[in-house]
Amino acid sequence: MRFVLCIVIAALLPVSALAAKGGGGTMSLSRAQAAAAKGDQKAAAAVATTTNRDACMSGCANRGISKNKCVSACRPGLCDPGAEQPYCVSK
Repeated sequence: MRFVLCIVIAALLPVSALAAKGGGGTMSLSRAQAAAAKGDQKAAAAVATTTNRDACMSGCANRGISKNKCVSACRPGLCDPGAEQPYCVSK
């Protein structure tokens, strides 16, 4: 039981650390647009590289990422300015 608890705590720590930093590498499209307007170059690059959900899912699958992770990453209105190639997903 302690082992399982340690695993759960270890898994949750990075998530809580990312949340404390403002959501980690992802943000909403509106937040990315606001950050870009304030001069955030990564957010501006993400907003400039806006893709539709189908293109996002296809690119994600082509990189060999599991479908569950792709579905989560390719939600409309989600931006990932911290990605290797920054992007936002439109509807």
